[in-house]
Amino acid sequence: MRVRLGLVIPAQTAGLFRRAMSRVEGVEPAWAVYSDESTISTALQGVLGGCDALCFAGPLPLESARALIPVGMPYAAIRPASLDLTMCLLKARTLGLELAPLTVDTASVDLVEDVIGELGLGADAIEVLPFDPLTPPEDIAAFHRERGAAIGARYAVTARNTVFRLLDGATDVPVIRLVPSASAIASVAKELALRAVSVRKEDQHLCAAVFELRSTSGEPADLTATAKAAEVLNRSAGWQKAWIEAKTAGQVLVLGNKGLMEDLTSQWHSLEVLADMSAACGHPVIAGFGLGQTAQECLQCAVQAADRAALAGPSCAFMMSSAGMVVGPMGPDSPGTPLRFRFRAEEGLVEDLSRTTGLGVSTLTQVAALESRLAGMSVTADQLGAHLDLAATSGRRIIRSLREHELVVVTGSSQPSARGRPKRLYRLDVARRLAGAVF
Repeated sequence: MRVRLGLVIPAQTAGLFRRAMSRVEGVEPAWAVYSDESTISTALQGVLGGCDALCFAGPLPLESARALIPVGMPYAAIRPASLDLTMCLLKARTLGLELAPLTVDTASVDLVEDVIGELGLGADAIEVLPFDPLTPPEDIAAFHRERGAAIGARYAVTARNTVFRLLDGATDVPVIRLVPSASAIASVAKELALRAVSVRKEDQHLCAAVFELRSTSGEPADLTATAKAAEVLNRSAGWQKAWIEAKTAGQVLVLGNKGLMEDLTSQWHSLEVLADMSAACGHPVIAGFGLGQTAQECLQCAVQAADRAALAGPSCAFMMSSAGMVVGPMGPDSPGTPLRFRFRAEEGLVEDLSRTTGLGVSTLTQVAALESRLAGMSVTADQLGAHLDLAATSGRRIIRSLREHELVVVTGSSQPSARGRPKRLYRLDVARRLAGAVF
């Protein structure tokens, strides 16, 4: 399934973006290239039709065209990162310049402080002007001239093309462009492609998996062993549909959708590929799966799940979601083993309630986590479905089952509009039956 990705980029960095996108498979780029910042919206309008997601070259094009982004369409802006600023400093060094003092625009103060701290430069040797969409290019150029003169800056770093044109050749110091790396562009494009696929299929959501090689000696596994483990995934049936990357020594990152990951784990029951990975790389392998609303949330949950798996055994996996659900352990040997949910003190509570109500264990755990977040507030059946990322009909089915088993309390009714029937309000009462649970 190909994704049409709109890229809103300045002409000055078009070559960089085209090189980066040549590394991304399954994505059809739609180029919205602008030469002047005042034409950003016009450039986007020319390619917007048919796009599944939008990638902006920085915060400026995003803010300039935000009003044009269709509701629900995935989008992201590539923002300055530590590596990008470090590359600017390296370029200054190759030009024979001292690393500091200097002036920087668009980057955040925290980012700049992190970089200069690592390099041992004094904070008073760098002046930073964070991004503000209301600041005109002329004022940014004035910042570089005035503050640069005040601190004796050896050069200026800018992420704004208009500012570069205003300063280049018009000041006594060199001007260096702050641009993203090709790998950062490709990474954002891959994330957007996965998000677009998830939006296109409502019943599928982004899921991240982290596989970690655990050396018996305590030393981290080397890159060769990590590559072997990643190759097993690439050869295994079903995993080819996911994006697989040997992220660092001892760690393999996998991004896919929830439906795919559920299929590959037999609905979170087992993970047979762990045994093959361990045999290929010569190390025990554990895994963590993460579910969330964004790629960052998914990855955070996956790392936490991997840490939990490391405590459970030498070759197993856990799944965690941003909604508070924890599933595991999943082993390589027993696909028929029932799921165990590690967010309660007593074993069997959720499983028993699942058998009683006819609702799935996963559904019950999500309802219980939602009850905790609602803190006594009432919801309609449709709202329950929306909170759980389910259709309204599924929400009504769950409410019927909960009512039959006295797991909700009717608190009144709501009629948000003059037309239509009132909708009954319910307060969830599942946690009471799961005494000892920790959500």
